[in-house]
Order: sequence, then C-alpha cells, then structure tokens
Amino acid sequence: MYETHLLNYNLLVWCWSKEMAYSDNKQIPSNINYTSKDFSTIKADLIEYTKSYFPDTYKDFNETSPGMMLIELASYVGDVLSYYIDYNYKESILTTATERKNVLRLAEFLGYKTTPTTPSVVKLEVTTDFNADSNGNPDYSNIIQNPIDSGLKIASTNNSELIFETLGEIDFTISGSPDVPPVVVTTRNDGTAETYRATRFVNAISGETKTKSFTVTSPTKFLELDLGVQNVVEILDVTDSSNGKYFEVDYLAQDRILKELHYNDDPDRTTAYDQGLAAAGQMSVDVSIPYTLTYIKTNKKFVKKVDPETNNTKLQFGNGLYKFNISGSSSAGLFSVIEQQGMNVAGVPGSVINASLNNLTTNNSLNLGETPANTIVTVTYRQGGGANSNAQVNDLTNILNSSEAISVTNPEPASGGTDGETITEIKENAKTFFASQMRCVTREDYQARILNLPAKFGNIAKAQVVRLNDISGLKIYTLSYDQQRRLTQTPLIVLNNLRLYLEQFRMINDALDFGFGTQNGNTFSGYKINFGVNFEVNYDRRFNPTDVKLEVIECIKDYFLIDKMQFGQAIDLNELKYQILGKVGVIGIQTLEIKQAMDDGRILNSKNAVGEDTNGELNYGFVYDFASALKNDIVRPSSTPSVFELRNPNSDIYGRVL
Repeated sequence: MYETHLLNYNLLVWCWSKEMAYSDNKQIPSNINYTSKDFSTIKADLIEYTKSYFPDTYKDFNETSPGMMLIELASYVGDVLSYYIDYNYKESILTTATERKNVLRLAEFLGYKTTPTTPSVVKLEVTTDFNADSNGNPDYSNIIQNPIDSGLKIASTNNSELIFETLGEIDFTISGSPDVPPVVVTTRNDGTAETYRATRFVNAISGETKTKSFTVTSPTKFLELDLGVQNVVEILDVTDSSNGKYFEVDYLAQDRILKELHYNDDPDRTTAYDQGLAAAGQMSVDVSIPYTLTYIKTNKKFVKKVDPETNNTKLQFGNGLYKFNISGSSSAGLFSVIEQQGMNVAGVPGSVINASLNNLTTNNSLNLGETPANTIVTVTYRQGGGANSNAQVNDLTNILNSSEAISVTNPEPASGGTDGETITEIKENAKTFFASQMRCVTREDYQARILNLPAKFGNIAKAQVVRLNDISGLKIYTLSYDQQRRLTQTPLIVLNNLRLYLEQFRMINDALDFGFGTQNGNTFSGYKINFGVNFEVNYDRRFNPTDVKLEVIECIKDYFLIDKMQFGQAIDLNELKYQILGKVGVIGIQTLEIKQAMDDGRILNSKNAVGEDTNGELNYGFVYDFASALKNDIVRPSSTPSVFELRNPNSDIYGRVL
C-alpha cells in the first residue's frame, strides 16, 4: 500500500512540475522523446528535461540525492508501463501472441475452434463361434441373433485405464461392414464342419461415455454450463426433462443441422435398414445401411467452448425462450420469443418437425436459439483421447460390458490420438481456416478443412491438395501423427471419415481423389522422407565445447521441428547455418550435411521408391537422393507429395566441435 501511494505521489509531482514549466505564459517548446521506453533512456530524458526546464529549481543530480530518487521512481513506473503496453499489444495479435489462452481466443475470433485433445481411432475385429447344421453347413440360427449395441467397451491389455468404445452395432446376422466369410473352427469325425467362426468389423474410438445433469431454474441469456472436466472429445447428447434434444452447432446463428439417424431409432427398423434391393432383383440379399444423414432446422442448439484458463469444456445456449414457456409470464418481453423447430415436443401443440422456420425473432434480431429454463439438462459426453490412447496391434482384447460369447482384437494399431494442437499449429491453422471460410473452392480451402477435421473422426497432421489437369479433379495427400508425435500413414478409417466430412463443403463439380493406393501390401496417402544431420563447427576456446555442441544440436532440433514442416517444403541450409552461427561459442561451420546414409552405417529409410521395405529401422520413410536434390545449399522437395522429417533427433544428429 505504501509503495502504491509513493508512486502515485511521485507521478503527481512529475505532472505538476510539467504544468509549472508551462505556467506564467512560458510556452517553452517540449522536446520529449516518445521512443524512450526503457528505464535508462527514460531516466536520461527526465534528467535532461529537468536541466532544460528547471535549471534554477534543482541542480543536484547526484545518484544519492532525493531528486534522483524521484526521477528513478518515475523511470521505473515508465519502464513497467511501457513493458505491459508492448506486451498487451503483442498478445492481441495472433502472429505475435505467446500465451496459449490468448492464442486460443484470437483463433476463436477468426472462427477456428481448437481441440484440446484428439482421440485415437481403430477398426476392431469381433468374432463369435456357432454350430454347423447336420450337413456341416453354417447354421445361422445358432449365431447371436440380437445386434450388440454401440458403446461396447474394450480395455487395453497393457493399460487397463485405456478404454475404447465401439461406434456402431455389431450384427452377426446382417452387417454392413466388410466382413469375411465364416471359417471352420472344428470338424466332426466324418470330416464335416462342427463349428464355424463369424467375423465382423466395427470402428471404435478411445474414451469413455459419461453423463452430467444440471438443474436450470430461471432463464438466463446465453446460459453457460460448465462440465468441470478436461479432455472432452465429443458431446454425444444434450436433452432436457421434456425429452427436448439440443443440437451442437458451430455458431448460435446456425439453424440448419446435419443429423445422423440410426435404424435403432425406428421401432419398426424400416428406416435405412432394409433397402429392399433383393426384392427388386438388384442383389441376391437385402442391403443393410445402418445410418442415414438428414438436415433439420431447430432452435434448440448450443456451442461447445473450451475455457482457455482451465481447459474445461462448457456449453453455451441461446438468448431466446420458447413462446409456450413464457406466454403470460413475467419473463415475456425480456427474451426473444421464438418458434420451436426441429422435433416434436411432448405436450406442445403445433410443434412439428416440418414447421417453417423464421430466422428473425419478433424484435427483428437474429434468432440465436433457445435457452433452457425450469428444466434439468442432461449432458452425455465422451472423455479421453490423447497421445497415450494410441494402442499397439492386438492390444485391445478385454471386453468390459458384454456377456455375449465374443472375442475382440485390433489387427491394426489404434492411431491418431494427440494431446492437442501446439501454439504454432493453432496459429497456422487459424489463419488458413479464416481464409477458407465455410466453403471449399481453392486448394487452400480444402487444406484448411482437412486440418479442421473433428477430433472424433481422427487426426490429420499434414495435408496437401493438388488440382489435376481437368480442373475439377483434386488429389488429396495426408499424414497423421503417432503417439510420439512422429509422422505416420493416415489410417484408412480416418481417410474414409475425411471423405464424408468434405462432402458438405466441396463444390458440386469437384471430384476428390484421396491419393492412396496399394503397393506391395502397403497403403500410402502421403509420403515422409526421413534423414539425419551431420555437422562440424569451430568453437571459441573460452567456452565449454560440450555446451557448444548441445547448443548446436538444440538449434538443429528446433529448425526441423515437425510443426514447422509441411508438404513440398524445401530445406534451406543457409538459414540453418545462420541460426547455428548465432549460438554462443560458435565461430565457424566446417560441415553441415543432410543425408540418409549415416557414418555409423545406419540407413535412415525403410522404403524404396516403389514402396518396398528395405533394411531401415524405427519405421523410417522413403529413400531420397539428397545429394542430387542439393543445390545452392537448398535441398529441393520431392516431386511426389512428401514431408521432410527428422524422425529421431536424439539419435540422428551427429556432430563435433573443433
């Protein structure tokens, strides 16, 4: 408190002295340097100012004098204020902001929503054994007759806390998944089949489904409900006590929503299940299509937000009240009166799904949706994900919530789980997203949409879109991250999710080719080129050579940080040399090489030009002729869509100080 009063007093004295300098009609020209922003320059300016305008008032500029104390206190205040003014200005611009909370807010201002964590996705193999008939043929009357609902929980063998949930039903009688024919498990003495094994495939995602309820009394405009938990990867369902369903939107002004309809929602199972193709003579069996997509209009909507301070997930609702809730009440006139759309509401006349929607409320303001009132809001969400959710092959085998005679495993690794975007990624993705808006016209538009794929559908780390010669055709190349944040091939399940996701944004005449094909049993959607770095630098003898070497290694690691590397990006060795020479103790560079054939005999590529496996280690990428690609100290990128990656910096950087 004392310090605060002292500073205020000094500022008052300073301002008073400035006023006195201009009193008595003495209009002395002020020569203030407004670029002086640090302590020493402000102090020097104040001393010069005092000597110029108060030559007879104060002459003691000894460092221990009371006057110098006042000048230094004023300089201190000016220095602190200058720092915070500069800092706050810097933090208000996306490109210069450094605090994560500020970067998140600025990205949200541009319309880009970040995800704190990304779940891992996987395709599970589910099997069950059933008896054959008397002739040794499969007897499907002995197989599991009731579909196993989505939400089947499977835990990792190596980590019991890692849990996956299935995203679709498992139907051993009829299934829409790419299944394999039943195989014989055991045979009778006469050689005929005794038991068969049926196999089904289902997609699964890491995380657990949880529920939280909120009691809402009086209406509140733009009501926020805090789930109080982190790492929420998806909001599954939001309903009130009248069974009214709220839908998630990107922004509250949005009223048109894409809704999934599963045949389980229809008691008669006629919707999207039996397409009757067999009866029409088009196929030998009826085709099951478990899901259909439809657009609905609704005023029951919310947006999901992540608190930048706590990383907790919040739901924000609209500013209006459903007209049947406020007629004749004290709330009438305080809220926008809106028509309920999008669903039948129990006990409310005229509430039909195909009712017309007026985007304008009665007060001619934009309809931002309904806010819950006098009800209980129940939120169902999925929590989990992260880099630790990436599981190895055949690790997901423990079934937690089913008594059916089934077995589960994952023939492919679970991948795509990350701990969220880095600050650098948020900045770059936000700028690209803002440029693309809500449509995909240019290649850049598509690249922005690809990187904004919702977390529940998988993770895309790098993307490149190439427009073909026919103008309307586009080829899409992608790469994902593994749990060590290293590049890996994007799983087919994620590519399929991406294809469906882009359908709602692409131009009607754009034909999308996802650029993956099969070569020698390997599927490629994009290419990674791994390498090692060899250096020799001269150091100043006044410095410890070990410290100098570590400084250079850290500089190389930072330069090749995977967040900074993109498809088609060249390696500028001149820029890297410039950064190395800026390190303390480095006085020269003898050697700086980028190569795959290391001095210790290791080869840092595991696939040749046609995708065949070589003798590489640790899942390295494709072979590349770095010697031919080097020109004027720039390593030119590959003509094929690829990303340069220093995959294992702790082992693939070799150097000496001389």
